[in-house]
Amino acid sequence: IMSYTDRIKETKMSWLGLAEDYAFSDRIDWIGMKEESSISLSVPIVLGILLFLAVLILRHATLLIQCSLKTPASSAQRAKHTKVLRKQMTPVGKFALASQTERNQSIITFFIALSNKIGHQPMGISDLERLWESRIMNEKRHERFGCCVSRAADGYYEKLDNSFKDYASESPHPDDVEETKERIVEFLTKPIDVHDKLWQVEISHGNLGASGAILHSDELKVKGHNSETIALFRNHHCLCDGVSLSAAVADLSNESNELRDKILYAAETHKQRILRTSFMRRALSFIIGSLTYYIFGTIIALTLQAWNMIFSSNPFEEFMKRGSCAERSVSWKYLASVEDAKRVTKSIKKGAKLNDLFVACLTSAIERQYESISKSSSQVDNKQKGPTSVNLIVTTHLSGGIILPGESIGNKIGAFAVTTPFKSKAGSSIKRLRAISKALQLMKRTTAPQISYLVTSFISKYLPKRVAQYALLKANCHSVATISNVHGFPDTIHWAGNPVEMICAFLPLPTGIPIGIVVTSYNGRIIMSVDADASVVPNADEFLQWMVEEYETIKTEASQ
Repeated sequence: IMSYTDRIKETKMSWLGLAEDYAFSDRIDWIGMKEESSISLSVPIVLGILLFLAVLILRHATLLIQCSLKTPASSAQRAKHTKVLRKQMTPVGKFALASQTERNQSIITFFIALSNKIGHQPMGISDLERLWESRIMNEKRHERFGCCVSRAADGYYEKLDNSFKDYASESPHPDDVEETKERIVEFLTKPIDVHDKLWQVEISHGNLGASGAILHSDELKVKGHNSETIALFRNHHCLCDGVSLSAAVADLSNESNELRDKILYAAETHKQRILRTSFMRRALSFIIGSLTYYIFGTIIALTLQAWNMIFSSNPFEEFMKRGSCAERSVSWKYLASVEDAKRVTKSIKKGAKLNDLFVACLTSAIERQYESISKSSSQVDNKQKGPTSVNLIVTTHLSGGIILPGESIGNKIGAFAVTTPFKSKAGSSIKRLRAISKALQLMKRTTAPQISYLVTSFISKYLPKRVAQYALLKANCHSVATISNVHGFPDTIHWAGNPVEMICAFLPLPTGIPIGIVVTSYNGRIIMSVDADASVVPNADEFLQWMVEEYETIKTEASQ
């Protein structure tokens, strides 16, 4: 029987917006088995069951060997851990600490922008403090926000006795969008002392539209809004991932109970649908699907990873060597409405996902960026044939992008590399999107995200820091960009009664990857953000505009 997590991943909950499914049903579909299909006992099924039992026995034996090889901790060490430390860090959290460099900090930055109507008092730091204390610090699943990385024992959190003001500060409101970008870049690149705290927030308020954070400020002015509040957050990746931050944002909202009820209702509905099928059908589907997924999926994942590591190249590497990753270029922009993007995607290819569309738009922007930077560079031989494809890193949440009510925040993320073609190779925007959709569907049927998580766990637990940095650089398959798709909210949420108008996050850049893209949805709109090495993307506004133009091209071609 599938776990609640798998049920959530398979369930198509429209209110979640942009979630990309790594559903268990995809694994079943790969071998032609669905819930409605009749299943008969045959020799392959019996062999599959025997092989499954053999894997379980082998796994149990491996655990016994590991336990026998462990060095027992001394009584002093056990007492030390019991007295001082609250919780062990996640493997990805440890890896984020070990793999970061001076120029590439593992820091997630995001802002929450609220609007205020004429005559309404804007939310100040004291209002945010009361909200935080009541909604976050009193919740067990958010207890990591009150911790730091222990100095006494590597790989553990230590409980702090800090007040909210140790994390929060008020600042003058930005005068223009360029000042807002400068603050975001500072938050992304300035190191955090993780032994002191794991997050911080800077809050300011001023005239509506002054900061440039709210892209539709003109619409709000017509509706009687005249001021805005910007809460700029940052946290080290060892605290949690973007999905966990989204859960925290939801818990801070007035609509938190409603959002939790929707998750539980959707989970229960899917549970009942699964239970209506026979036990034998569910058991056989699970066994054969798992065997196919983990055996063949692993073979394909490892083969493609090895191929990309050996034969791929990053066409921007020369520009990165001449530049500095400490200089960043950031921007944010609307792509389209969620409904419009869904219609376009469905008209292109059966089974295509929104994430396929985003990756296609990103690939187009990368192609145009390479053409632009090559023309302006005297060190590029224009007679030499340019690249026809690039590799991208697609991050995935191993729990389907959802934190269930009662679950703790964490770092349950994996990733995989995918090769995407330039238009010169694909022939047209539509053909490129179809090729990308096919490549992504293949990778979703492999264990690549799980393998990356397991390798990360092993490196962070057993190998030195320099190995983690080397592994991150080599395992990215010479990728040009990394893209993350985070769940948003279909309707406006409120903090202490104030409407949240924008939620925008920025990825930390891994070593060797010059472009980071976050795509999310909020209140029916798709929001894109970019954090890039300025030596590769000197104008982030133009880069996102190229993504919008590719979307319009795809939309036009799809209607013909």
